[in-house]
Amino acid sequence: MNVDEQENPLLKAWKVQLSRGLLEFLVLVLLENKRHGYDILQTIRSLFPRSEPPLSDGTIYNILTRLKSKDLVSMETVLFEGRMRRYYCLTKKGKQLQQEMIDEWTNLNSSVIKALEMYSLI
Repeated sequence: MNVDEQENPLLKAWKVQLSRGLLEFLVLVLLENKRHGYDILQTIRSLFPRSEPPLSDGTIYNILTRLKSKDLVSMETVLFEGRMRRYYCLTKKGKQLQQEMIDEWTNLNSSVIKALEMYSLI
């Protein structure tokens, strides 16, 4: 049996939910600076090399398309080394959501850390 087959199914399901919930947030964070989709994908893969489920190429582009349709990001197409490359950046509305999500994450993270410290789990 490999490691994935030995993993507790409840843990595996929780990791899937956690990954899905964080992806949009991470994309918004990474768009603090203008970036192209492949760069975002590679950065997230490097931050979470064992993501569950594994991050597919299309996932990030689906998120970017959804964020663009909600006017949270804008897109600019630029010729780069003979190819067209799409660069994404936050709109004013996207920047506001990014900050709200950062505030929420900071509060949530702080609460979890306090609970873990309360029971000497970290």
